[in-house]
Amino acid sequence: MEKKGYSDDIANAISSFLKEDDWNFNFDDEKGVFKFSLSLKSKIKRINYVISVKKEEYSVYAVSPIEADENDKKIMANMSEFICRINYGLRMGNFELDHRDGEIRYKVNICCSDMIPTKRIISRSIYCPATMFEHYGSGIINIIFSDATAKNAVEKCEKSVKDASHHGTSPVASSENGNSTDVADTMMARLAARLGSSSAESSQDSEQTGSNLSEPIIHTDLFRKKGGVS
Repeated sequence: MEKKGYSDDIANAISSFLKEDDWNFNFDDEKGVFKFSLSLKSKIKRINYVISVKKEEYSVYAVSPIEADENDKKIMANMSEFICRINYGLRMGNFELDHRDGEIRYKVNICCSDMIPTKRIISRSIYCPATMFEHYGSGIINIIFSDATAKNAVEKCEKSVKDASHHGTSPVASSENGNSTDVADTMMARLAARLGSSSAESSQDSEQTGSNLSEPIIHTDLFRKKGGVS
């Protein structure tokens, strides 16, 4: 009998959290992949999740349903710069842009060597991408549909974050006063409380679309010579 390529303990911990938190999800028992969606109160109304479980780690991918036009060099250049600007200083995860098809996603990777992830770790890894899309989703939309520059898009997003939180930093970025972890916890707790019914509201959509979400392409050959090859 072929062994599974993922940890049952990690998968069970994630499954228990999702069930306890009333999420509607699909799980591929052969690949160790969770799929579900989440509604947001932002310019990007919904994000699709893929959680890929491995032997000693798991990765959370939150994928935007709105993509940049890979054939529009100006939009792709602005989106690349936008993502580089907001990724700088982030403590937990990062945005990614696929130059082949314009896909935009947020990734969080959790190393679980010699441990089983706790409820708090799983919660943060799932709600962090949602928080980031809430704060920076308007910038993505402005670049794609309003021809905004990366710098202006970032400035508008971060001004909104500051006005909303009354703190001088992004909720999961590093900060001079060292309180970024507390801010992240607070923001994600608020998001979880406010979106508590979102998983139930989107359960029907999740059942219809969850099986259609693609498993993310994960590059493992970090030193490949030819770009664009998986």
